[in-house]
Amino acid sequence: MCHGLDKSELDTLARIAIVRKVASGEVLFLEGDPAAGFFVLLSGRVRIYKASPEGKEFTLHHISPGQMFAEAVLFRGNTYPANAAAVENSLVAFIPKDKFISLITTSPQISMKMLSSLSGFIRQFNQQVEDLSLKEVSARLASYFLKKAAGSGSNVFILDISKSELARMLGTISATLSRNLKKMKELGIVRVDGQTITILDMDRLATLAGDNKI
Repeated sequence: MCHGLDKSELDTLARIAIVRKVASGEVLFLEGDPAAGFFVLLSGRVRIYKASPEGKEFTLHHISPGQMFAEAVLFRGNTYPANAAAVENSLVAFIPKDKFISLITTSPQISMKMLSSLSGFIRQFNQQVEDLSLKEVSARLASYFLKKAAGSGSNVFILDISKSELARMLGTISATLSRNLKKMKELGIVRVDGQTITILDMDRLATLAGDNKI
């Protein structure tokens, strides 16, 4: 969201930030907690998730270093709409809501630039919702692998989250994910060596991502 800000604007934003360390597994906030501000992840990894009354969890996003999260509180509501927890030891910058609103009131160009960057994130989120609503688990997994490959610039990449966490992200359970991954390996679409994924047949993976069932 800060992609379009120049150095002076970034410095202004940094002056109101509060940096804190977060241990792996530590909860930053729970759904319904009073929303006093939003966060920027400086290092580590954080996941944003929903939890049902029965305790079932569904991961909405994995936050990577450099990304903001919980920024929705700036535009609507006084409570956090989801939960956030550190996946590993992390460093975050907390931006108080009242100080940020005061900042953009005096420097409106900052908010306009950040809104422009936010639109890309919304498009990505809408695609995730569409995938979960309309696609089979095999297609969701194939789409995830294609995105990871595109991000790494190679057909070989590291799966940097656990399979159980990946299952939650794809809206399924570990057993179903494992069955689909095993089928992909049997068909020669991917090879799995520990956490290393190698795409052997990019065309078939792309076809599968289009929701053609295995």
